Amino acid sequence: MEEKRDRRTKAVTIYDVAKEAGVAASTVSRALSRPGRVSVETVEKVRAAARALGYRERTTSARENRSASKMLLVSVGGVGNLYFYHTLEGIHEEAAKAGYTVILADGRTRIEYERSTLEQTIELADAAILISPRAPDAALHLLARQRPLVVVNRILKDVHSVVQNVPDGMKQVTAHLVELGHKEVTYISGPSDAWLQVPRWEALSQSATERGMAAHRIGPFEANVRGGVTAADAWMTNRTTAVVAYNDDMAFGFMRALLERGVRIPADVSVIGIDNSSMAPLFIPSLTSLALAGHGQGAVSTRAVLDTLEGNGPKTPVTVVPMKLMTRGSTGPANTVPPTSQ
Repeated sequence: MEEKRDRRTKAVTIYDVAKEAGVAASTVSRALSRPGRVSVETVEKVRAAARALGYRERTTSARENRSASKMLLVSVGGVGNLYFYHTLEGIHEEAAKAGYTVILADGRTRIEYERSTLEQTIELADAAILISPRAPDAALHLLARQRPLVVVNRILKDVHSVVQNVPDGMKQVTAHLVELGHKEVTYISGPSDAWLQVPRWEALSQSATERGMAAHRIGPFEANVRGGVTAADAWMTNRTTAVVAYNDDMAFGFMRALLERGVRIPADVSVIGIDNSSMAPLFIPSLTSLALAGHGQGAVSTRAVLDTLEGNGPKTPVTVVPMKLMTRGSTGPANTVPPTSQ
């Protein structure tokens, strides 16, 4: 009886949890603070042991005390992408209204770096908004068990997602091109591990087929200006009168490479980007781009995660934000005789 009483009054340590779970103390530490660094099975085993010994209740209490800081973690795939700026504007405005401070984590477009950064910072905030995350589903679900999450530009089961209405956006793109007399379109693919890559191509391909257009795809390429320059070489070997790039940055690189070779835009080829970045109207020629409603997307995702914190989370698993095609100087009537190689 005395031994049982001592066990009840003695503070439970990670060494007790480690013994109960049959793992090393260092494994317990990682499983509770950085679960993405151990297997899902081990995390569950450690948490079960912690609950059985009362350790979880103690750590949960400490976390609740920290939650008064009113911090909101926001991760982006790379702060160099101008598209993220508009989304972040909306997040900052909505967070400020609710008295929250935003912590920004840059994933640098690298999966492992992004994952490690999120694991190390998730405990600092009350909730998180992940913009275009590339980490595996399992890693994101582990993060969702620690803090309320909203994922932007990706659909994740059991986690509220905010996505663009890509099918409708691509219908606007093909309608615009058909009106200008284009019969073929080439899609410049972004990175293969980007979630939006597949729905954008599928929506463009389907909409083009419905309107009697032939759709081609080249890539994948880096989602930046350099990737667009590389794509220009691929397009030169199999030209079409219209091109849709994965994002504006790729469209800028593509157009610059073609203009240097004497290919006229839009007289020889019409180019459309996606993002409607702040540079789109300033480029020469100005870029026709599919707007992602970035500011509204940021505001929507922030309201969703704050409502979740207050116990009034979104009633639907996915929020869809509309898109709008902004037509400018990079699109024009189809040239029925594409230019020869320079």
